[in-house]
Amino acid sequence: MSMPHPHAPWIENLRFSVQLCQDAYKIEEVIARMRDLTMARDAYSQAVARWPDKLVMLCQGGRILRRSDRTD
Repeated sequence: MSMPHPHAPWIENLRFSVQLCQDAYKIEEVIARMRDLTMARDAYSQAVARWPDKLVMLCQGGRILRRSDRTD
């Protein structure tokens, strides 16, 4: 369960997102937001398996942690 932000109790602390992108600069859809990195990695892996022809990115705020068009 996500902990609320201390200054705004109605906002959850969901630091990680999994995004489907049309290209490296245009987000098509945010398909998951998670607080936990392990769960975010699993969601990313499932998204890559479901949409193999799309660019899928795992992000933390503005930082890209993984991209489906690059090997780890």
